Amino acid sequence: MPEVRSSISPVFLAHGAPTLALEDTAASRFLKSFAAGQPKPEAILVLSAHWETDGLKLSAPGPLRTYHDFYGFPKPLYEISYPARAEEKRVDETARLLEENGYDVELDSEWGLDHGAWVPLSLAFPSADIPVTALSLPNGSTPSSLYALGKALSPLKEKGVLIVGSGSTTHNLRAIRPQGTAPEDWAVRFDNWVDRGLQTGTSDYFRDLNDAPDFRLNHPTEEHLLPLFFAFGAGGPDAHPELLHRSYEYGSLSMSYFRFAA
Repeated sequence: MPEVRSSISPVFLAHGAPTLALEDTAASRFLKSFAAGQPKPEAILVLSAHWETDGLKLSAPGPLRTYHDFYGFPKPLYEISYPARAEEKRVDETARLLEENGYDVELDSEWGLDHGAWVPLSLAFPSADIPVTALSLPNGSTPSSLYALGKALSPLKEKGVLIVGSGSTTHNLRAIRPQGTAPEDWAVRFDNWVDRGLQTGTSDYFRDLNDAPDFRLNHPTEEHLLPLFFAFGAGGPDAHPELLHRSYEYGSLSMSYFRFAA
């Protein structure tokens, strides 16, 4: 009999500041409870805002180093290791799907997992016993191109792969305030705009990000918002966005978590 797998809905995970891995916050508690709400994935495919590349890259099979791509944080943060591995079978099936959909993809054995990937994964799946493949964010990406990329890889969810976009729906590090500060009105307005757009079921709403309220105040650069559209596209045309959790950290960082389920 053929192997039966559970389809796993794609998700967008806010990764916040690297200290999310250490702090007890509403967002970290949500991530620690995340795995209990769904079947255990056979594998994970993650696209993080922090792996920007010329062209499209995919992690090569083998161990993935825990990349501490930040500075000036508490020493215990640099001592965290998330010893995930990229499984050859999963890398091959991802690369094949990409090539079938007209994408040129290069295998990369250097990068590993940046904090946009390992921080949320270490909280949600702390045992690191699930194969992980990392996919890069190509320079010059747009909401529509990331939506199309997610759509191309959507069949992986039928094979038990959890498709993850990791970023933030608001990301202005120059506007951060002390932890516990009430969220800025402009961050809340932007999240409301994002919520309305996702309900349309298409990336067309997001064609011109400059139409969004206070877009450049929320995103001086847009790379942290773009992984949302990767997960959105991976859900498929019949997927409905479900806001699993939202809280705010440092007054302006939206910790929003979405599932895209048909």
